[in-house]
Amino acid sequence: MTNFDHYRATVDKVNTAILRKVKLPWQVEYQIPDQASNEDSDEQELLMVSPSGLVCQRLSLPKSSVKAFWGDQESVCSLVSEYVVRGAARLAPLRQQSYRNNFPHWFEQCVQQLHYLIGSKEQLLHVMTDSHYPFPSKVKIEGTYLPCWVWYKENNQLAVSVIDRRTGLFSKPQNVNADHLVDNDKWFGAQVIDSADECIDTITYYISELAKKQRDPVESEPTLTDALHNPCSSTLSPILSVALMMGIVAGFFILLKVILGF
Repeated sequence: MTNFDHYRATVDKVNTAILRKVKLPWQVEYQIPDQASNEDSDEQELLMVSPSGLVCQRLSLPKSSVKAFWGDQESVCSLVSEYVVRGAARLAPLRQQSYRNNFPHWFEQCVQQLHYLIGSKEQLLHVMTDSHYPFPSKVKIEGTYLPCWVWYKENNQLAVSVIDRRTGLFSKPQNVNADHLVDNDKWFGAQVIDSADECIDTITYYISELAKKQRDPVESEPTLTDALHNPCSSTLSPILSVALMMGIVAGFFILLKVILGF
């Protein structure tokens, strides 16, 4: 079995396991503008919410077309949840920081990326039925390969969204020639792939963090356990800062003891 085959086998196991945990059906909830927002906006904010109350996607669509896609209090087709889980399962085995940082945005904003590209609900659901997509990859932009998501292919053009390496945020989608994508067999084959159990733990961690953030919008400092289980800049930096400060204090007292003899 090649490493690429190992990746695909791992993804299949993770996808099956996470789908069993997803609470359905998700429901559409239109957001009422508050005083702090622009009530004259042409955009309608809406949420896709699971039965447990977890916000699974956040969307902003033109008021003129939003009802053609999603009606208020409408149950969301299971294709959408399957699409979100499929992407998460394909993201989880990759260890690079840019992909790990994308997790929170994937769980809340990936469907919005498709809405930037697609003009009808029928076409949107049709794209979601193609199990080949979406998948994380790298695309050559101005001579540099950048992390990205590949949404679909049409007329030898790929619809992709670049991932910001530092924040994990999506860029606005764009169409590129298919030959701009990295050779997937070689690229996935060169990755260090986490096991299925590690991938499931990773997805579960980010979902629990998302639920915690939605319950308590005030961000708390990550713990040492967070840093050990998900070693990325957002978890390691605060821990290392505290460790550095403790090291400086300890070093000061040791030096003081050596110099003064007590």
